[in-house]
Amino acid sequence: MNTNALEPAILRRDLLLQEAIDQQLDTLVRQANRTAALLKDTRMEKNQLRNVLNVAVTSRSPEVVINFIRYQIAREQDKWSRDREGFGHTVIEDLRGIVDRLAARVEETVKKEMPDAPQAETLRHSAYVRLMQLYLGYLNRAFYYGKETGDFERLREGANA
Repeated sequence: MNTNALEPAILRRDLLLQEAIDQQLDTLVRQANRTAALLKDTRMEKNQLRNVLNVAVTSRSPEVVINFIRYQIAREQDKWSRDREGFGHTVIEDLRGIVDRLAARVEETVKKEMPDAPQAETLRHSAYVRLMQLYLGYLNRAFYYGKETGDFERLREGANA
């Protein structure tokens, strides 16, 4: 058992990290809905987004996930779209844009509450990885809803709420 994980400072940092991530969830869900709405007219299948989520969970590396998405764009252009405003590139842009900005907010919040947080240099990466996984999970759920109901328009409405 890792005794470091039981140290009060690490426990406090982890709790602050989770609370700060939780504060970003509405923004993350809205963006996932907005991006999933792009799939209205594609032949994307539910398992394809689950595969991206699985890569994110197992690798914990944003660059590995982005590499996998690029592979899917090249392999399945009718589903992922090679267009710069298409689904695949939008997901990459979301990961490099809004997810990264939210991770910066999380890091700032934790450091403000706990300036001498243990392993502070890994806060941003930890936040980014967790937010990436959450974003891809919400994206998967939103797409599942759209695919099953045929109502991608409602996703767009929720994204603008």
